[in-house]
Amino acid sequence: MPGAKPASPPRRDWDRRALLPVVTSASPDACAAALQDGGTEFLEWVLTHDLGAIWYHRLQVAGLLERLPPATVDALRAARMLAAGAYLPQRRALEQVHQLFSSQGIAYVVMKGAHVRECVYPDPALRPASDMDILIAPQDRRRAAQVLMDHGYTAHLLPNNVSFEATFSRGLVHIDLHWSMLREGRTRVDMTPGFLARRQQTRGVWGLSDIDAVFMMLTHPAFGKYVCSPQMGLGRVADFMLWMHQKPVDWPAVRSLLAQAGLKTAAWAMLGWFRMLGPPEVAREIDDALAALRPGPLRAAYLQMWLTHDLPTRLWPRERWLQMAFTLFLHDRPADRLRVFQGVWQARRRRLRDARVLMGDDFDWQT
Repeated sequence: MPGAKPASPPRRDWDRRALLPVVTSASPDACAAALQDGGTEFLEWVLTHDLGAIWYHRLQVAGLLERLPPATVDALRAARMLAAGAYLPQRRALEQVHQLFSSQGIAYVVMKGAHVRECVYPDPALRPASDMDILIAPQDRRRAAQVLMDHGYTAHLLPNNVSFEATFSRGLVHIDLHWSMLREGRTRVDMTPGFLARRQQTRGVWGLSDIDAVFMMLTHPAFGKYVCSPQMGLGRVADFMLWMHQKPVDWPAVRSLLAQAGLKTAAWAMLGWFRMLGPPEVAREIDDALAALRPGPLRAAYLQMWLTHDLPTRLWPRERWLQMAFTLFLHDRPADRLRVFQGVWQARRRRLRDARVLMGDDFDWQT
């Protein structure tokens, strides 16, 4: 974009410093110093990105909380307690869903933040999640919806989303029930059957396989959060960094999935953003993956401009602009981009039918 200026160094620097608790090479002393030097503005940045709980944990384990001003400690402690208070009912609900779906023969898999936190965080309650994302087969959506509603959940359907997901709420618990990882047309093939076939047990419930979890972290936020827009949040970057620290990534298998889906470019953009914020100890592995996924030179330069200048943030919340000028080019081929338009058109035509498949033949958007 002519005349655009790069994102200001302080903001990018704050992002990197906010991620210090998940960087293995960063000492607890460095974390304490970052909070002391940053003052209340940096503390607010940490809390805004839902990283207060992990900061509190890292400093508490190291015995460094007493170095900080009392108001800072109180704010971090409050974030820790809030995250734990939200996690407990979510975990109970997840265990109930496991029992209910299993008894009904409904195969499911937990994905995204609610899954990653069970895999790589020292305590899952350190990673806040506003909702829990659960994937099922499309043919099971009516039964799954009925099971949830029979146990006190209220359905919330959005006309533009009903082709691939619906939200079910009960008190403070919100479940996003998916039967596709993205909107129709975003992937070349339906990824759901493979996800369900490769699922693995994660602390007593079914979660994505390690390969699929990495695939999800590298693709879903590209379209759902526009890679690095204000919607993205640093928590998802922390998820990936912790994963890289603790789990070996089978990159050939991940690249194979990306090629099947037509989303190598989306993963390249996500990795590029992670590379900008990530620590040196994962840089080489990310660089190797970036080289293997890199799109053609013109598209790479175009997308790199978006990342370097943080245009998704500058254009937010103009989502239509972002979709047309940015995320559309995260698909690997022109035919993939055409399929996106076809998918949107088909989903809009079918949305009442899709709602009735989920909720029953008497469903009406007016009711």
